[in-house]
Order: sequence, then structure tokens, then C-alpha cells
Amino acid sequence: MMTQENNIVGDEERNPVLVDEYDIVDENNHLVVANHRMRAMIKMVNLKKILCWTFIVIFAFVVGRLSSSKGGSKIATNSRAATLGRSSGGVLVTGATGRTGSRLYHELKNRGVVNVKAMVRDVQKAKEVLKCEKCDETEGVYVGDVTLAEDLERILSAADVTTLAIAVGATPSMSTEMQRSVEFDSVVNSVKALLLGNNNNNNKDLRVVLCSTIGTATTPAPAWSGDIEFWKLNAEAFLSTSGVSSTIIVKPCGLVDTPGHNSTLLVGHNDEFMKDKSRITISRDDVARVMAEAVVMEDSSNQHYRFDLCSKPGKSTEDLTALIQSSKWGF
Repeated sequence: MMTQENNIVGDEERNPVLVDEYDIVDENNHLVVANHRMRAMIKMVNLKKILCWTFIVIFAFVVGRLSSSKGGSKIATNSRAATLGRSSGGVLVTGATGRTGSRLYHELKNRGVVNVKAMVRDVQKAKEVLKCEKCDETEGVYVGDVTLAEDLERILSAADVTTLAIAVGATPSMSTEMQRSVEFDSVVNSVKALLLGNNNNNNKDLRVVLCSTIGTATTPAPAWSGDIEFWKLNAEAFLSTSGVSSTIIVKPCGLVDTPGHNSTLLVGHNDEFMKDKSRITISRDDVARVMAEAVVMEDSSNQHYRFDLCSKPGKSTEDLTALIQSSKWGF
């Protein structure tokens, strides 16, 4: 490597003789390169290196972004996906042993979301459905009845929860009083308990994801459904005015137990999908995927979403954040 001031090739520095503006020779006719030419060459080499590394960095960044966008339905590699990005609090799934709630619980676990908790009524059923061993508070499983306000207050005060995922649901066979208790009163009491349990942070980091139903904009409700749709709509209205900083209300079409990832998902408003009989069902797996995305998605702080969720035959929808965001009104 040439390090001497005049970049002379040889054993020692000699007095050079200028031949032209580019080359010089020493007294022994050894051709050497002028300082300014060598420096120009070095600068050119360094510039090429810089450009090469810049290209590598940009390429790596683009590949990383594409990889994360393709995995939209999976756990995102960001702080919120791992820790809900707001505090050390976790997410509590109510109705966690139900057909939709259990899928949501497992979806969150499979995504790697930390601090996932479940509220259940029956420990034995929890062992079968949630695959827990002890199925107690040491495993994040809390036993209680959503129709009892004191149970909700006890669990939400002890569980360190900042996100509430409500997947409870009444059945038409229940009395109208029990339908109200499950669909409306339990939502009010669980949200109230969440707010009271997090009063120290002014509720700024709280989120509620509610599974409601399509059909609440259509009257009269089917006779077989009792008062379920009425109380679900009232629960939506309450949640929208509760003061929780982030709310996502998912209103699925008819729920079926077919595998997810097999349909194109659709979002809309005001029961518009009920006019097309081919679009009035959706897999519970896909509902759980969308609700899980609503739990972890980054941009929902101080934003509120409410949308019908249906499906149609076609390519599986994987970018679920974009799907949820597309439900915003276009005005």
C-alpha cells in the first residue's frame, strides 16, 4: 500500500521529474503516479463502496418491509405486538371457552402476544378447550361469571389488563333477561371494571375489542333471535361513548366452523351484505384472526372502528390491518 507523501514506488523517495500532467518518473525512470491522480482514484473507489453499501442497506430495508406486510395476519415484529405497546398490561379474553373466544385466545397465543389471559366459568372445559394444565391464575386463567359485576371487578383489578377482548354471546334459548345480562350488562360491567382498574393512566392506553353481530340495522329482528340483536346494539352504543381511548366493534355475519384462510374477507356497514345470500357467513377462525389483529394493530390509539365482517369465495385475505382500516367511512 502506498503511504508516502508522493506515492513513489521503490525503496526510497527520490526527486521526481515531471513528464506530463498525469505521470512522473524518478531518476531511474521508474514510472509513478502523481498524488492528485492517486487521490482521485482512491476517492472514486471510496465512492463506489459507499454507493454499494447504500444499495445493500436500502435493499435490506425494502425486503424487511415486504416481509412484514405479507405477514399482516401474523404477529408483527414490533413492540405493540409483543407487549401491546402501551404498558405492561395484558389482554383478557372473556367468553374464552366459547367457539369464537377459544379461537381468539389461541390465535393471540400463536401470534406470540405476551400476557394473554382468559376468563372462564368452567375449569374442566378450560382444560379441554384452552389446553391449560392448572387453569388457574398462575396460567392467566380466571374463573368467574360475566353476568356478575363483582367477578368482573375482581378479575380485572387483579389481572393487570389494558386490553379487553369480549367474545361472550347469548343463545336464543336463553330467557330474555339472561340475553340482556350476557349481551349488554356484562359489556357495561366489564368495561367499567377495566376503566376503574386503570384509572391511574387516565385510560389513554386502553382498548376494547367487541364481537357483536351483523343484523342490528335491520328491523324487525328474526323472531327466533329473541332480544339478542337489540342488546348487542345497545352494547355497541355504550362502548362508543364509554371513554375508552380505542374501540373496535366487529359485527360478523353468520358464524360457521369451517377452516379460516380460505375466503376473501369483506367489511361494510348497515347490513349491506345481508342482501347477498352468498356473503352472509364467515368462518369463526377468520373472525378470531380479525379480532386478534384488532388487539395488536398499531394505529388504533384514539381511533374507533365499527364494521360488518363477511366473506366471499376467493383468495384468503392476509393483510388484516388494511382490512380493518378500509372500514372507515369515506367522508
